[in-house]
Amino acid sequence: MTNARNKLNAATIQGIVLIAGVFALLTRSWIVFLLLAIVLAGTSFLSGDIRIRSRRR
Repeated sequence: MTNARNKLNAATIQGIVLIAGVFALLTRSWIVFLLLAIVLAGTSFLSGDIRIRSRRR
């Protein structure tokens, strides 16, 4: 079942992969891709852009 939370999470992850991929292509480094993807995913999770569970009311 796809809901708004899953769609927003997917869009955020796609953006992370796109940004990390562009920087990796510019530097020609897989390490840059992995590190940047981890950092971006971590900051997105901590800021609440990626939600694992729904918020309780």
